[in-house]
Amino acid sequence: MNAATFKKDLMASIVVFLVALPLCMGIAIASGVPVAAGLITGIVGGLVVGWIAGCPLQVSGPAAGLTVIILDLVNEFGLETLGIVVLMGGLMQAAAGMLRMGQWFRAVSPAVVRGMLAGIGVLIIGSQFHVMVDDKPKGNGIENLITIPQAVLKSLTLPGVQSQESREFRRDMLQEVGEIHRRQQDLEELVAEVYPHIHNPEIEYTEERRDQARESMQSFVEKQEEIQQDLEAAAARMQEMDQHFATPERAVDAATAAQAALEQNRTALAAFESGEPTDILAEQDKSVAAVQGLLDQLKNHHFAAQVGVLSILTIVVWQFVPKSLRVIPGPLVAVCVATVVATVFALPVLYVEIPDNLWEGVHLPSLAVIQESGLGALIPAAILVAVVASAETLLCATAVDQLHTGSRTNYDRELFAQGVGNTVCGVLGVLPMTGVIVRSSANVHAGGQTRASAILHGLWLLLFVAVFGFLLRQIPTACLAAILVYTGFKLVNIKDIRKLALYGKSEVFIYFATVVTIVATDLLTGVLVGIALAAAKLLYTFSHLDTRLDTEVDGKCRLHLNGAATFVRLPILASELERVPDGCELHVDFQELQYIDHACLELMMNWAKQHEKAGGKLVIDWESLHGRFQAGGKSNGAARQAS
Repeated sequence: MNAATFKKDLMASIVVFLVALPLCMGIAIASGVPVAAGLITGIVGGLVVGWIAGCPLQVSGPAAGLTVIILDLVNEFGLETLGIVVLMGGLMQAAAGMLRMGQWFRAVSPAVVRGMLAGIGVLIIGSQFHVMVDDKPKGNGIENLITIPQAVLKSLTLPGVQSQESREFRRDMLQEVGEIHRRQQDLEELVAEVYPHIHNPEIEYTEERRDQARESMQSFVEKQEEIQQDLEAAAARMQEMDQHFATPERAVDAATAAQAALEQNRTALAAFESGEPTDILAEQDKSVAAVQGLLDQLKNHHFAAQVGVLSILTIVVWQFVPKSLRVIPGPLVAVCVATVVATVFALPVLYVEIPDNLWEGVHLPSLAVIQESGLGALIPAAILVAVVASAETLLCATAVDQLHTGSRTNYDRELFAQGVGNTVCGVLGVLPMTGVIVRSSANVHAGGQTRASAILHGLWLLLFVAVFGFLLRQIPTACLAAILVYTGFKLVNIKDIRKLALYGKSEVFIYFATVVTIVATDLLTGVLVGIALAAAKLLYTFSHLDTRLDTEVDGKCRLHLNGAATFVRLPILASELERVPDGCELHVDFQELQYIDHACLELMMNWAKQHEKAGGKLVIDWESLHGRFQAGGKSNGAARQAS
């Protein structure tokens, strides 16, 4: 690599880093996992996958396309199972790459792929719209979409915070209590890993497990005592709440929530000290919910909605600034603008929760977690992660190849590299990755020349989080959710529907069927329905034949064939040929015929010999037939002789 090439890669890596930073955090929040899990995946995508990728200019990291799968997984099995699923999915990908199956993952109908992305986009919009107003997503995609008007009504409620001092107080309390909330959740996950038998009675609680639990319990008690002390300090500060709410009633509600969180945490601490695992998890879960209730009293939906709208408008407007400025990506500009506004006006909204040490977000897989959830229950999720991640990666690689004139993608190597990356992510217990078109196209357009740009972007992510991690806590969660809402909107690309319409209404039907099924049920069901419909269309196409016989006044006849002339439709073709009058000169029109097999062609040749004896003639335009029948020169030659 010469100096000029390295300089271009260096500049491109900075641009890609700026694009990746907000997306890594936003996708983590949308997936229901800590922000650190998204950032670590981005780092692995650069520093690990970048070295061995089969598509050198493709950039890997957490992708919006997997958020729905991960969110469902975490909600059903818990965050502690994430690493196991991603690890298994990564091993499947690596094995598929070694078995040279890279090309096969591309063998999916474009209507299904586009429908899958659009369905994911709709689900992202539905869930992240609620997060954009500092509310919680609902149970499923349909419910999220139906309750969007309620989220809008919440955002229209006028803020109950008037003065700068009041806003600063509530903002500080939100950040302080938010950090307590994060620590509570982390502790709950640790307890669940130590006591897997609580959720799965089939797991034997052996003496060895008891000893391990006793060793961990002292550490748990100490963590809970620290949380208790911080909550007591927060509750003491809440005595000042009267002057920071618009009405005394709201101040009372906030103070009551603070006291309830404090009392529940005391109960949880007592459970920790008793050492009874069932009580510990039950009371800790209530304690997390109580602190969440306190956050709900402190935050303001109206301000959060304003931050979200401001973020989306910033991204849209940034597309119209001079090209020289657009080297700074719109999402990063939106994050900067929203963070500055939230800081200057001290907005009482939810902020990013991230630990001081990024590696606190690492959760190593354990055998106990597998025993708790059951390997059989996790394998389908792992297969889904592997298939969707592979398809999205390889489709992205194809798109990247169209953006530059350099070396082409080695699909098997790229699939293997993604498998290695996801295996590493699984070991670390963080989000899975794919090749991402937003980051990859930014890399190409910014002048990236080699894999060095992707590698360096991972290094910049690592350095930024390690040195400037405290800045991430100043970012409003509503801003990151707004970026995801905009991303979801882009995934629902109207141009895709227009392109598919050029290939027939059936392609559009498959697209919408995939989208609707994904939104109404789940991603796997939607994709399977789309694939089934595409297969049914293919079967219909290669088994359907329309015929029309026109008789002309000059003794000529014309036989129009539309569809596929295969042995399945041989009786239809034979019946139509029998209708041809004796002595007629028959012209066969192949313009609308997609395929003709040897059986049908032989039928026509045999019929031609009989027809010639009756004074008729068969005329075939061999040029129009070219490509529809490839049985070798000998067969074609024989056919020409028969005509």
